[in-house]
Amino acid sequence: MDIEELLELGSRCRAVKDFAGALKHYLRALELDPEDRSILLALGDVYRGLNDYESSLEVWTRGIQDNPKDVAILTRIADAHKRLGHRDLAVEHYQRALALQPANRYALMGLGDLHYKEHHYKEALACWEKLLQIDPRLINIITMVGNIHRKQHSFEKAVDYFSAAIKIAPDNAYAIFGMADALRGLGRYEQAAPYWDDIVRMDPGNKHVLARAGDCYFRLGDLGKAEELFQRSIETGHDASALIGLSRVQRQRKQFDQAMANYRRILERNPKDARTVALMGETLAEAEGPEAGLHYLKQMARKHPEAKEIESALLRLQKPSAPHGKSR
Repeated sequence: MDIEELLELGSRCRAVKDFAGALKHYLRALELDPEDRSILLALGDVYRGLNDYESSLEVWTRGIQDNPKDVAILTRIADAHKRLGHRDLAVEHYQRALALQPANRYALMGLGDLHYKEHHYKEALACWEKLLQIDPRLINIITMVGNIHRKQHSFEKAVDYFSAAIKIAPDNAYAIFGMADALRGLGRYEQAAPYWDDIVRMDPGNKHVLARAGDCYFRLGDLGKAEELFQRSIETGHDASALIGLSRVQRQRKQFDQAMANYRRILERNPKDARTVALMGETLAEAEGPEAGLHYLKQMARKHPEAKEIESALLRLQKPSAPHGKSR
């Protein structure tokens, strides 16, 4: 068989994800021409399909020697370095690709993803906003840009991006979750609630989703729905935020013993959890009077003198006008 026939056979195998079969054909083609760019490109893609990024990198590096300005190979080399944890080499090859082709979507996407995972959000935004100028319907990039704004508490901007994503893909779980959480961040709980309902239906076993949905309904004053969601979150795994949320419901109902039992569950796992210690002290003050709360917090402050949250809770309880009947 000649090279063209072997490449065609390899391509057919790749189309059905038979990477082992494709590998056999491409290696035979490579024996006929060890420097052929098309063979090296395809062979590297097969190794990538087999998650053998070291072999991919070796093959593509051979290909770039004779084709130093080949953007398709440069972006593949960058991707392989990223997968192998070679951060600086990945950045170098993405930037080489962009110097040759500033609007290359693979380089912009890959470099943006690298920056995002390193929490370099400004750099990630620079890449992804350029990418959205090229293709404004890239749903995964729209949601990731929205997610950056949500993480930075720029909730209005986040809502704009998630809204755009939902218009393109109404059932996109990432966009729906992002919209729900951004609206929650803005305190627009009534608007957020339907999105939380949607994401809970789509991901009913996600303890973090359930806990945040519970918080939304607590803020709306629907204690029954909030309790149900917090309980479901707790059933999926020991989630401190769900236990704290459930305790807020119980304190609102004056069920102080149940609330404190939940705080103890958290402290059994993490005795240094200053936030929970502070909440325990405030609940004791609500249940038994300020002195009980103060006594507990003073003891804990001696154990954890570095804990600012415990110190702040002490100061609140020591104020003569401090309210002791309102749950936080």
